[in-house]
Amino acid sequence: MANKEMNINDERAVRISRLDQLREMGIDPYPAKAARTHSVQQALELGDGKKSIIAGRVMSKRDMGKICFSHILDASGKIQIVLQKDEIDAEQYKLFVKKIDIGDFVSLEGERFTTQKGELSLKVKSFTLLTKSLRPLPDKFHGIQDEEARLRRRYLDILFNPELKQRFVRKAKFWNSMRDFLVKEGFVEVETPVLESTAGGADATPFVTHHNALDMDVYLRISMGELWQKRLMVAGFEKTFEIGRQFRNEGMSREHLQDYTQMEFYWGYADYTMAMEMVERMYKHVINEAFGKLQFDQIGQFSDVDLSGEWGKIDYRETILKNTGVDIVEASDDEIKAKLSELKIHVEDFEGRGRMIDSLWKTCRKSIKGPVFLVNVPVEVSPLAKRQEEQPSLTQRYQIIIAGSEIGNGYSELNDPIDQAERFAEQARMREAGDSEAQMHDAEFVEALEYGMPPTTGFGVSERLFSFLENEPIRECVLFPLLRPEVQEASTSHAKTMAAHCVIWDDGNQPQWSILNTCAHLSAALAARRGMNLIEIQDSQTQDGEVIPMNIRHAIMMKSTAQRDNLLQLKRKAESEGFDVFCFTEEMRDSSDDKKVKEKQEKKTADQIAFLGVVVFGEMKKVEKLTQEFELWK
Repeated sequence: MANKEMNINDERAVRISRLDQLREMGIDPYPAKAARTHSVQQALELGDGKKSIIAGRVMSKRDMGKICFSHILDASGKIQIVLQKDEIDAEQYKLFVKKIDIGDFVSLEGERFTTQKGELSLKVKSFTLLTKSLRPLPDKFHGIQDEEARLRRRYLDILFNPELKQRFVRKAKFWNSMRDFLVKEGFVEVETPVLESTAGGADATPFVTHHNALDMDVYLRISMGELWQKRLMVAGFEKTFEIGRQFRNEGMSREHLQDYTQMEFYWGYADYTMAMEMVERMYKHVINEAFGKLQFDQIGQFSDVDLSGEWGKIDYRETILKNTGVDIVEASDDEIKAKLSELKIHVEDFEGRGRMIDSLWKTCRKSIKGPVFLVNVPVEVSPLAKRQEEQPSLTQRYQIIIAGSEIGNGYSELNDPIDQAERFAEQARMREAGDSEAQMHDAEFVEALEYGMPPTTGFGVSERLFSFLENEPIRECVLFPLLRPEVQEASTSHAKTMAAHCVIWDDGNQPQWSILNTCAHLSAALAARRGMNLIEIQDSQTQDGEVIPMNIRHAIMMKSTAQRDNLLQLKRKAESEGFDVFCFTEEMRDSSDDKKVKEKQEKKTADQIAFLGVVVFGEMKKVEKLTQEFELWK
């Protein structure tokens, strides 16, 4: 690694030297304006002999003495350019060959022609340097393979991966077509506060920041202005929507990030049945506009997912009963808790009935291919939804289920201020008991409802829908996902509070080599995680001069469990609480071919993965609490 960095630094020094030489020659290496008459694609479409001025990045260069070949890339495509000594000024030819590097931006004037091999090219008559690059581009054939490095230097990832660029073009079409659909349906786009004194509209843990001018703590919004858009219904608006970023200070996973784009609309004088019909039309329109199809070969664990037909409905209570044997209407809290324990789902003491019912539901949804509308959701898990008139214990709420995931949520909004105040009070009691995701009591919103809000339906969908249709983890569908800094030095006091606990599966029958192999791989994964500085090596020395390198930064503890299922539950709980988690499985142990390992694991559900060990890293006291049920490995 050191040699690689040295090579990069040497190349950078050479390029800076060329930069200085260009300036000494009176050439501005960073002019403000670029002359361009045609894109690369437009130049390619011209006939032979036609003149154009193109501009782009130099992607290759091959000097053959009297002729130099290169390729120029812009947003529209790539074209070969040819410089010949007898066709261009001698000083310009020398300048291109000696001072222009791969990665530089140039504009070139010339004529379209076809080479003897039939390649459409540009015969260059003159060129201008537009930008001097100081760092060499990575290997054009391999790009960047390391996932963290790829995401950190996303600009290079996109540069070397045209299909990735097209993914974000599709994403733009996805949101633009949704916006166009809603506008044509008569909705008005609005903007609501990102900073709130009360975080409302969802069950989620908010980010907290401080407002210096007002000298008060505020929250980053956890919904797309739900309670604000409802105020607009009070104000006389009848159809509003907002598309923007929202923030939830929770765990990361394949499906979840802490900051992401969401759309929510609110529709006065309409109910959830009317919204379901429109939402189905909207989804089909948006997906077809962005992807050009409604049939997908693979989404998650499901193949041949067809969104084109009429979407059916499934009942919340019946689905849970069918999958778990628990009737959520008749069962007591203790019976629900016992079932969750049987399913290896941890229940915190503060979790109320609604949270436990929701946990039961989450065990069921992964088997639902969809697309379907989930209906008849109970009041306990829907604090903002209107009750059903025929069955007051149920709400007028629906969720869209595709490929085992909830990707869309809507309901007839609660507009009874007394009922709303009571539900807020119940949520407040849950927060006081320790549930950080329970909703805050918003007295100002209740006051607004007391002035009267018409019957209203609302709906929200996030960019998770797009990532599902791409069949990629959500952070692969974000241009610049948040990552730890590459250099993250911890203070001595902070270092003492951090720890890593490795929990391995040991049922008494595991061969010693497999256990040791698991420990080794988990420790390596922990140490190699880019940007964390989990391990710090310093040397100690014996009295007779023997140097002993040692890790001095964080404690690492080995624990074990005889129940393999505990590892998956530990992984999920640790991720949901924001810990750093690394895993080792039988698939990883039995093959050194990463591609084959990924292929095997992508064909299985999480419950089918044979976990051998999980390591959790975080604040020492919190890690100890999380893993307290496991014994030290002996």
